[in-house]
Amino acid sequence: MPYTIRPVVGGYKVAKSSNPKKTFSKKPLTKATAIRQKKAIEISENMMLRLRKHAKLHKGGMSSKHMKNMKRFIKMGDSFSKAHSKALKSA
Repeated sequence: MPYTIRPVVGGYKVAKSSNPKKTFSKKPLTKATAIRQKKAIEISENMMLRLRKHAKLHKGGMSSKHMKNMKRFIKMGDSFSKAHSKALKSA
């Protein structure tokens, strides 16, 4: 992954591997919080690209109920395929 959790004075921070000086929080975080932040950043960057591509297959695009359900399931921690199958069942 392009993100790393690096130790700093008082805790941890999430930084991009290509630019380790740029962090995604101003204050130091606990290790558990840093792990959750890293996961959220990866979801927002990688999964949103995949979701936008997938949305072209559905009427209504990203604003369709199917896509909203998929985003919700992915934010809860499901994989893309698991979120897709859950979204199909909930429709």
